[in-house]
Amino acid sequence: MRTALAALCLTAMIGLAVIVTSKIGGLDRRELAGLMGAPAPEQVTLSNELDDADRDPFDGPVDAADASSSDQEMPPPASPPRRVDAPAGAAPAAEAPAPAPAPAVETPIWAPRNVTAPGMTPAPSVTGPLEREAVPKKPLAPPRWKAFSPVVVREAGLLDIGARHVRLAGIAVPDDARLCHPAETAEAADEIACAKLALVALRRRVRALGVECRVSANDTADPIVAPCRIGATDLGHWLIEQGWATAAAKAPDGYKAAETEARCFRRGIWQAGPPPADCLQN
Repeated sequence: MRTALAALCLTAMIGLAVIVTSKIGGLDRRELAGLMGAPAPEQVTLSNELDDADRDPFDGPVDAADASSSDQEMPPPASPPRRVDAPAGAAPAAEAPAPAPAPAVETPIWAPRNVTAPGMTPAPSVTGPLEREAVPKKPLAPPRWKAFSPVVVREAGLLDIGARHVRLAGIAVPDDARLCHPAETAEAADEIACAKLALVALRRRVRALGVECRVSANDTADPIVAPCRIGATDLGHWLIEQGWATAAAKAPDGYKAAETEARCFRRGIWQAGPPPADCLQN
């Protein structure tokens, strides 16, 4: 009993001495707790801070329930649901709606830049695509009489002048189906195409001599429709006068008079049949 009382007194004296020493020597509570065998408050706080530093900042705070559940085993992953076929005759399940189409991206339309100089009239505004204008054709030069030699007659009223052809203007040659007699005394069995007879007559008149035709210098048509002449003789007028062509709708007045004369005198294609009634009055 005395020993225990002495130990208690000794302990009380040591504690009193430590308190006095801490006051005098500036001992803090951590040193005092170390002497008494208890952990210092700062150490507990520091330990907690170290644990918080080691923890992943994205994990969030750890509750006591989470800490206790972490020691337990994780449940196995759930198996995917089994497909159950619908019984026969049952209505089919509604399908999931198709995703809405993505909105179309509109292309920005840039406004045209105005580069008109000050004081000048600006160009008209254009809302659609630009179209290239057709290049205007160069106007034909005024026709002039030009000599061509040699000349070959290809058809009745068609002349070969070398690089191109010229069709006599103002006349209409007979078609191939029309038949004519080569002479007034010829029999019906000797009838041949009137166009062939007109070709022969024109060849005899030209005879590979040079002719003059009134054409434009920049006219690229082939054949060219133009009047032609040998000296003062108009070849178109001559064919009508000989009865191997007729006057066209827009022919000169002299061509019409030559056709009337050929019909009255039964020349060329007018050989068969009586002359017109108006010729008897002359």
